Amino acid sequence: MKERTQKLLDYTIRNYIKTAQPVGSSLLVEKAGLNISPATIRNELMELEQNGFLFQPHTSAGRVPTEKGYNFWLENNIKEKEVKKSYKNSLEKIKGGFKKDNERLIKEVAKEVSEITKSAIIIGFSNQDVYYTGISNLFSQPEFRKYELIYTISEVVDDIEGILPKLFSEAREETSVLVGSANPFSPECSIMISNISQNHLFTLLGPIRMDYEENRAVIKYLKELIH
Repeated sequence: MKERTQKLLDYTIRNYIKTAQPVGSSLLVEKAGLNISPATIRNELMELEQNGFLFQPHTSAGRVPTEKGYNFWLENNIKEKEVKKSYKNSLEKIKGGFKKDNERLIKEVAKEVSEITKSAIIIGFSNQDVYYTGISNLFSQPEFRKYELIYTISEVVDDIEGILPKLFSEAREETSVLVGSANPFSPECSIMISNISQNHLFTLLGPIRMDYEENRAVIKYLKELIH
């Protein structure tokens, strides 16, 4: 992919993550910082669409990243991000209150991470012992205005013990990301998985539009916090 086209994809994805609104060519002309004509931007967006990286939900709408687009972006454009100081402070405060009870500490931290990321958090203490929190935070995201999606996710969460072995099999020391159809919950969601604290499994479930950079930074810090 040409560098210029990749920058357009990068900006489109970052804007969509932030706003949950299709990104129009006029916004890219104004904000993307590329010294090219509106016609060239429209042509390159059309090329990205034809190659399966973007799609238009309606003919008059802007464009939205596809699963392929997110995967390309995760491989080529995602950046390291620092955890916000306020997040660090709130997580450190929790650790201070539960130093002698590691399982309770992990559960309380999971609740806070769910609030921070507006995602559901699933903790696997073993293949049979699971704890989850934050389903309401997940459902507060714009994507979950669709009843069918809420029903699908709820149904899967109700059978979380059956999914746990697959999650354990995907967990690594470094955070794994399963986008869309690659995860067992829904093609409209993504998950981030990592081992924390003596192979306890930490899974963050969010919309496919989740803020991957911030979420990855939070998980990385969490692993430093709990050891």
